[in-house]
Amino acid sequence: MENKGFQTGEEAGLVAKALRGNEKAFRQLIAQYQPMAYSVVRGILGDREDVEDVLQDVFIKVYRGLSGFRGDSKLSTWIYRIARNEAVTAARKRDPSGPPVEELDLQTPARTRPDEQYLQKARQDYLGRCLGQLDENYRVVLELRYMGEMSYAEIGEAMDLPIGTVKTYIYRAKVELRKVMTRRGHAGDRKPE
Repeated sequence: MENKGFQTGEEAGLVAKALRGNEKAFRQLIAQYQPMAYSVVRGILGDREDVEDVLQDVFIKVYRGLSGFRGDSKLSTWIYRIARNEAVTAARKRDPSGPPVEELDLQTPARTRPDEQYLQKARQDYLGRCLGQLDENYRVVLELRYMGEMSYAEIGEAMDLPIGTVKTYIYRAKVELRKVMTRRGHAGDRKPE
């Protein structure tokens, strides 16, 4: 199999195995791309229950469409676009009277005290509400960068944007997030990085 559209030969091998019906190989692809897909879907929908449902739909579409992946773009870009399209479709269908943006799904260490867990949950709720007020593109780039741990180049590839635009979006998103947090009375005095 040609490596066109794949980041590594190993990735190309996983796709080839998945296409031959190897479930373990497909699970490895899911594990590799789930954080990015989660960040994209979460950035658009906000609601955790919807996110999990849409993620299932995303990876079903990936599985069904994998044989048609031509390699014109990177696999990550192709999966990003599926995730974004599914999330946008779900957002259009969602009941407008549904719940507001819920907490970010950041892992809480098992050894923290209950009061620390409460404070962390409160911070997550607050940050989730603030992020929910940002423009969709700004919210998505922040989540891809900080939750999905993607580089500027990876974000640019996934969103089909030049790296300079990604950097600008991230900077502007930080500025806007700081404004939202300041209006809510919880921002520090630090300038965005």
